[in-house]
Amino acid sequence: IGLGLIVFGLLGRYFLVGYGVQPFPNFEVIMVVTFLAMLLVRPWVAFLIPLVCMVGSDLLIGNPIFVGEHMNQIVLFTYSGFAILAVVSFLLRHRLRPLYESLRVRTVGITAGLGVGFVLLYDCWTNLGWWYLLYPHTIGSLGMVFSAGVPFMVYHLLSGLVTFTFIGL
Repeated sequence: IGLGLIVFGLLGRYFLVGYGVQPFPNFEVIMVVTFLAMLLVRPWVAFLIPLVCMVGSDLLIGNPIFVGEHMNQIVLFTYSGFAILAVVSFLLRHRLRPLYESLRVRTVGITAGLGVGFVLLYDCWTNLGWWYLLYPHTIGSLGMVFSAGVPFMVYHLLSGLVTFTFIGL
């Protein structure tokens, strides 16, 4: 299962981003893989899966990772953002697993809500990263970064709602 999730995440992101076939910007597969990994495989393996997917797909896409420029340092925040989501999934997994034993409207709603919550948590974390790396550390510039991130967050929220609703079903 873990290998299947890695292949799905790595190739899903590679084709969506590398070939520009995303239905809209910020359509996300790694977030889904992170959540599913925590539900389906051992936790220590599940923490590695999103990291392997991100590093592997970044290499396939040609993203220069861990290079000294600020634009490339953001990977520290994007990668750790998925680690944060893995921790949240880990903490919730024993409460969530029983929900998936049968199809219920409640299960779909909770899963869709998790998708929205994950997107908000992830986007807030990465926005803080952009602010920390590129902008003066003032409240005004923090507000500017979060305001500039709203259009991306809207698409990302739509992605989380669609993909997590699908998981719930």
